[in-house]
Amino acid sequence: MPENRRQFSLHRLEGLTDGIYAIAMTLLVLSLPLPQMDGTTTESDIANHLGGYADLFSTYAVTFLLLGNFWIIQLKIFKYIKTSCISHLWVNLGGLLFVCLIPFSSSLMGFNNHTFTANLFFHLNVFFVSVFFLLQCRVLLDNPETIADSFDKSAIERVIRINLVLPAISLLAVGLSFISPEWSIILYITVPFLTTKIKRVAPEAVKESSEYI
Repeated sequence: MPENRRQFSLHRLEGLTDGIYAIAMTLLVLSLPLPQMDGTTTESDIANHLGGYADLFSTYAVTFLLLGNFWIIQLKIFKYIKTSCISHLWVNLGGLLFVCLIPFSSSLMGFNNHTFTANLFFHLNVFFVSVFFLLQCRVLLDNPETIADSFDKSAIERVIRINLVLPAISLLAVGLSFISPEWSIILYITVPFLTTKIKRVAPEAVKESSEYI
């Protein structure tokens, strides 16, 4: 098969990806319930309602930032490839499958953050999204014709090492869910600090791929 028959433009994939992330991030807010208001609703009723769903609001904020982080990673991956291939398309769709699930798993955990099962479902959801980013990098290594001419193939291997942080954190969050389910989501706040730490410890190893994270 001719080489150009195996390659696909990124434009439609980028459009689909951006659309799914935009919808997923918007759907998060639909899990935040409004108070039942009528003519007798008081300021105290509204304040009590908001206070009663404090855990749900914190879950919403962390999940929104996680989705934002996922989108940024994907955006930068697109920046460093010139075309897609059928394997990359399918791996990308696999990742988007789990991105679409994030609003549900976030809502499930937000309403039941005291339970191990709800937390496990959310953390595994995050784990599989991050794993599919690693699989994308693996596919690019196996199909070097998709990589931009100015991009060093070895940099993708460095990106893979850096992006191991998020799946590792999600598995740690699963472990913490056994002990304190309510606090397990807090671990995701450490992700940017840990990736920055990796860059400082081994600056030469990540020099060419530092824009990825």
